[in-house]
Amino acid sequence: MKKVGIVIPIYNVENYLRECLDSVINQTFKDIEIILVNDGSTDENSLNIAKEYTLKDKRITLIDKKNGGLSSARNVGIEYFSGEYKLKNKTQTIKENSLIEFNIEGNNPYEIYTVYKSYKAFNDEQDLTNFTYPIIDYIIFLDSDDYWELNCIEECVPRMDGVEVMWFDECKYDDFLQKQRDDSSRLRDGNFIQESKISSYEWAVGILKSKAKDFSFACSGMIDFNFLKAMRHKFKDNLFAEDHLFGILLFSQANYIYIYPKVFYHYRIRANSLTNQDKKITKDNIAPHFKDILNAFDGDVVLTKEYFKYSSWVITAINLVEFLKNYENKKLTFLLKHSILRFYIKNAFKINNFNKDPLNVKDKLKILKPYKISKIRYSFIRFLRKVLC
Repeated sequence: MKKVGIVIPIYNVENYLRECLDSVINQTFKDIEIILVNDGSTDENSLNIAKEYTLKDKRITLIDKKNGGLSSARNVGIEYFSGEYKLKNKTQTIKENSLIEFNIEGNNPYEIYTVYKSYKAFNDEQDLTNFTYPIIDYIIFLDSDDYWELNCIEECVPRMDGVEVMWFDECKYDDFLQKQRDDSSRLRDGNFIQESKISSYEWAVGILKSKAKDFSFACSGMIDFNFLKAMRHKFKDNLFAEDHLFGILLFSQANYIYIYPKVFYHYRIRANSLTNQDKKITKDNIAPHFKDILNAFDGDVVLTKEYFKYSSWVITAINLVEFLKNYENKKLTFLLKHSILRFYIKNAFKINNFNKDPLNVKDKLKILKPYKISKIRYSFIRFLRKVLC
């Protein structure tokens, strides 16, 4: 039986967390290990709800850490499943209806405060001393304000045979309008509408042919965990839309990707999510790891968000350029250079619109200048699309 590791970052989601966790613990596929990562939530109940579910389900491990952003929370899950943390029990005895607490010994880059586990996971005090990380075959990410269909994992696992990534469809729910949106998805945008197994090159061809301007992947599928570890692939910290860089590098290096155009993931668009372009984030509710940028812009939340977004596109573009320059699959890199890379290059140069540069990213634009698209190159891209179609 294959074992699936699930990583769920948590930050100020008290109104949505129960729906998310109910969709996970009630999966029809039962052999799962669930990592909840509380990323320094400041609301009243997110951490308490996470503790409640941890107490009642022994498959859950709750990690409470300093706020560091979505990437850091997901990376904690990857590192936990990789066995990178040494745990030492704080709790000496097992008491019924209680949480067992562990500390991190040694290397603790993301400043984890406490690891919690239900008393149900231990038979005796010796188990506390011997407690260690579970061995998993596959990993999947879920955001804590979203939820799955109950057969999501069961449908994914058999389709992971012989592939590195399994990619399923999603639908969006607008929390502000209180209704489902009919937006297309990444899968449909790329015209990946048939259940099939494709190579990374076929994925890149599909991206070019479909005129998709960009690409991202994090929660819309399952990943072979040994493949992820072999890549040494994690989410880049302190990045807006971190799933773009993560997804492009993941799909580019996969041998095969399984396309399953069926909706399993329900994605909630929230009014106060940092990934949405709203103006409801204030100085009081902005995440702590943004405070330095906010101070640089004299408390202007809108400017802070915009600067963070475009500085992130600079970092994303630089990382993509370095990867494409060095990656051995030149046919694939050729296609990506002439399709989605231009979106990241174009947006990176918009950082010049800001008078302040607290992260000092403007100096890095010189790396990207050779890749700025010209009218001649754009005509070549249109020609490529016609040839491939």
